[in-house]
Amino acid sequence: MTVSLEKIKIKSSGQHHILYDASLIDNPDETLFDPDAKSSTLPEKTNTAIGRAQARFFHYHGLDLVLKRYLRGGMIASLLGDRYFGFNVEHTRSFREFRLLHRLQALELPAPVPVAASAERAGLVFRAALVTKEISGATTLADHLMQTKLDDDLWQAVGSCIRRFHNQDVYHADLNARNILLSSDRIYLIDFDKGAFRYLGESWKAANLARLKRSLLKFRSLHRNFYFNEEDWKQLLQGYTKV
Repeated sequence: MTVSLEKIKIKSSGQHHILYDASLIDNPDETLFDPDAKSSTLPEKTNTAIGRAQARFFHYHGLDLVLKRYLRGGMIASLLGDRYFGFNVEHTRSFREFRLLHRLQALELPAPVPVAASAERAGLVFRAALVTKEISGATTLADHLMQTKLDDDLWQAVGSCIRRFHNQDVYHADLNARNILLSSDRIYLIDFDKGAFRYLGESWKAANLARLKRSLLKFRSLHRNFYFNEEDWKQLLQGYTKV
């Protein structure tokens, strides 16, 4: 896949800045990031968790899209909510994730297709949001394992998918069972907030895998029927090492 940088544009209006792919959407404005203003929002699919954020699914100009707003975590969330300190719009979490996803598309890695990123400045803080194309018919690994087992081939496919990203030195900051999507024909990684390319060292790759295993074990401890065991993990690692 060839992704043209010439199609990536920035539109600014006052303190609101939008980074977008002009090959997917034409001249977006603030309403793109306000799903409550869209009569075509799909209510049955709103408020799906993505990390600390919430995903909002909606239809816009012929596209099935997902909106993610960046929220604070921890005690500071009660003070700042969805606001982040910053001076440079290019350093906002939304712009950084958009540009990372754009590079992942150029590498033909299975990650969300970025459509637009928003950064709205108010004094010393920004509010940020990201819109991506919806991955149709997909479910999270966590949700799948709450319903049924994953066969060995699919566990290996999950491991192979992760290895493809690691082979390109792509670091996922929050690799957990909700940030892996299973579709009818492909495995995807999602939520690349704070992700990056890491070219030095290898230990972070093992740490990525360890984080995922902790996530799976945590889900198993919280849910009576969660279909994950050590043999499943061995299958995942087998798929990881094959690539």
